[in-house]
Amino acid sequence: MDIAPTRRPGRRSNFPTVFKRKVVEASYQPGTSVSMIAREHDVNANMVFRWRQQDQDGAFGPVSQSATFLPVEVIKAPIDLPSAAPLPQESHSEILIEVGKAKLRITGTPDPQTLHLTLQQLLR
Repeated sequence: MDIAPTRRPGRRSNFPTVFKRKVVEASYQPGTSVSMIAREHDVNANMVFRWRQQDQDGAFGPVSQSATFLPVEVIKAPIDLPSAAPLPQESHSEILIEVGKAKLRITGTPDPQTLHLTLQQLLR
């Protein structure tokens, strides 16, 4: 566990690039979280997120040699997609509207104009 450089009260901290990179690399390790790493290094989690963004933008120089790339092999393979299930021709729908003592139940597929006029009269 590394401790952040000592801070002077009332002054803004200026962390060395090596320290920032070390914190950023630690934050990418499996099983860790940014807030956990921030607490371990006595910095704010927002600062670690900012450093991560800066690192992605290349602000801390080239990536360290500890980065590991995994081999990838691209193969051409046929893709067998299952046939899509047929859509039902017409689905049963039901609308129930209650306004005060009035109840309106519409089943099936109502005509849009009729539905509009009915709702307009019911809701006035």
